[in-house]
Amino acid sequence: MDAASFYRALDAQLCQGDIFGQVPHLFLKEQPHLLHKATLPKNKAGYLIEDLPEGTLPTTPADGGLVPATCHVTRAILLTHGCEIDKDQKHRLVALIRPMPKDWNEGNRAVVKEGRDHSFFYLPPGEGQLAESYVDFRRISTVAPRWVDSAIRLASLSEEARLAMLFQFFRFLARSEMNPAVFDDKR
Repeated sequence: MDAASFYRALDAQLCQGDIFGQVPHLFLKEQPHLLHKATLPKNKAGYLIEDLPEGTLPTTPADGGLVPATCHVTRAILLTHGCEIDKDQKHRLVALIRPMPKDWNEGNRAVVKEGRDHSFFYLPPGEGQLAESYVDFRRISTVAPRWVDSAIRLASLSEEARLAMLFQFFRFLARSEMNPAVFDDKR
């Protein structure tokens, strides 16, 4: 597929395969510690950390609790399917988009471009703000709709590119080689 047919005009409606700027991606690096609201000196509102023995997890309410986590705010591609966007008012599934490193040699770049590493999906440069990059399926986050729905959409994958991305995503999840003809539209 050539780069010109990789992207389509933006639609008014959010679609799987839309690319956004400035979306939060959470990454829990350290052992989670539950945060509790507290009044700090000089009556300032803040949080206290619940210290737990190493290797144990905090007991949190069923609706979750606050824990400190690393958050990268960068580009994302929407993985949530269109019908779920309309039905689910609480969640959006996104994958992190990384710029193609300029210091990678041609061999490393070819692996990503040719889809030989299941963890990545290549995104060719597009018009405007779309530099050569790739989707990193190892970094998937669930965020509230407001963090995606209000973000600036930079591009949208064409139908052919969206299906290619889903095929690569399945390969990543299943760690399996498959025949792409299985996914051809037979309507």
